[in-house]
Amino acid sequence: MSSRGPGRAPLALRLLGVFGVTYVVLIVAMTGFVLQAVDRSTADASSARSSIIIIAAVAAVVGVAVLAYLARRASAPIADLTAETLAMTRGESGQELHRSPVREIDQLSVAVARLEEDNRVRLMEARRASGTLEAVLGALPQGTILFDEDDSVVYANPSAQELLGAVPKTLSGLTPHPFQTAVRACRESRAGSSRLVEHGKPIRQLNGLATPFADDGRVLLVVVDVTERERSASVRRDFVANASHELKTPVSAIIASSEALQISVERGDDSALRFARQIEASSRQLDRLVVDLLDLSRLERDQPELDPLSLDHLVREELERIRPLAEERDISLATEVGPVQVSGSRRDVAIAVRNLLDNAVRHTPAGGLIKTELTAVNGDALLRITDTGEGIPTRDLDRVFERFYRVDSARARATGGTGLGLAIVKHVIESHGGSVEVESELGVGSTFVVHLPVLVGDNANAQLA
Repeated sequence: MSSRGPGRAPLALRLLGVFGVTYVVLIVAMTGFVLQAVDRSTADASSARSSIIIIAAVAAVVGVAVLAYLARRASAPIADLTAETLAMTRGESGQELHRSPVREIDQLSVAVARLEEDNRVRLMEARRASGTLEAVLGALPQGTILFDEDDSVVYANPSAQELLGAVPKTLSGLTPHPFQTAVRACRESRAGSSRLVEHGKPIRQLNGLATPFADDGRVLLVVVDVTERERSASVRRDFVANASHELKTPVSAIIASSEALQISVERGDDSALRFARQIEASSRQLDRLVVDLLDLSRLERDQPELDPLSLDHLVREELERIRPLAEERDISLATEVGPVQVSGSRRDVAIAVRNLLDNAVRHTPAGGLIKTELTAVNGDALLRITDTGEGIPTRDLDRVFERFYRVDSARARATGGTGLGLAIVKHVIESHGGSVEVESELGVGSTFVVHLPVLVGDNANAQLA
């Protein structure tokens, strides 16, 4: 008979049944198999249910704890990666790379670290480029203002504040007002627009050029101070006109006197000598004018060759040169000249001193006095030439050094002045690092004061020796 026939229980159960004990498998938990054996004859239903509930509760708590541990272990690298990413958004660099045992999370962490390094390099390059641009724009003498689409000021360099006085926050507060018009016209037409205005005290001429910025509504306004340029252009125009007029006057006189002289000679008239003298005087006037023009042109073109120069010797030489003319006009010369050494071009400084003395003699009446003083004061050679002439009106003091400017044109021409002498003086002195100024009282006289740097050191000692 077969041992596995129908109705036969397994051998283990039969053995358990012999001892009158029944064993039942109650639960399989997440942590393994739990086998509880209960004696069928002694266990009741309620105790079995209580045991099952307790065992299930314990298994659940253990399972939850295990799941929490595993979740925390898996989420820690993600939390570190999140913190690192947030630090990147705040601009913090150099974050520590957190590795993870989970391959996918570890790859993500490495990618974020590379991205952070790339961003750091780009940020450094952007800051460097921004700093360079700021330095360049800040060094420009032109004012630069960038207006946004809503007319707010995005950027303004220091030169803009110097030229305009103050830079407002919006376009509506910008002065001069023509610059507002230029910006709006540029925005509407998408083409450059410029305005030339006078602004500030003292009044300066400013040229504002508005240019469209990129393809949006931003506009770049560049403000340039063209005061000196316009003044130079005006000086050139006036110089050409004045030079033509000054040349025409003696030439016309020479032509007229020549014609009159020819007629007088043909008629045997005694006035021929008078006309000849007029021709001579006009010719000399023309010669002085040409010489002054050539001197001024040379001084503006060439830099002076500086050598050790005994200024006191030069002043005495020029005083002796002018003395015969002063005695002829009954003008006294007083001199107080001390030894002073400067660095300069003897030829150019001599021209400047000669023009100052000549100017004093021509504007001092008979019986007057011209006093020349030369001293060294606080490292400067101080040359003062004072006359007792008619003086200069206060309104003309700022203009006497301009080319062809005369306080009294008729008298200046009559005394042989060309209108260029004081302009030459100023150019020579300033090219030697000095300055010249005038003090005058109408009807009392004038004083011209020249400042030149005194020569110090071995060169001065060698010259004195």
